[in-house]
Amino acid sequence: MIDMLQYIDELKEIKKLVEDQKPRYLIVDKINQYIGFKQKEVDEFESWAEAEAQKDAYLEGTDIHDSLDSPILAHPGSFPGEKSEWNQRF
Repeated sequence: MIDMLQYIDELKEIKKLVEDQKPRYLIVDKINQYIGFKQKEVDEFESWAEAEAQKDAYLEGTDIHDSLDSPILAHPGSFPGEKSEWNQRF
């Protein structure tokens, strides 16, 4: 929402330049200035998105889950044919 308010303020400033009959080159310069700011934001976002995509690609194929058959949660005797200390007593 803040971005939208800022965008409206930028348009109002350009409108004022037109209403005040400022030279065309000043109006074009102001528009190019705002385009430059917005383009910088887009470029930064694209860089961030690319970095995130590379992180996801690195983790792709990694199986992380909290199920009962997870090796992290497994304990001796939880696999078929394996005996735990508890199973060996009985």
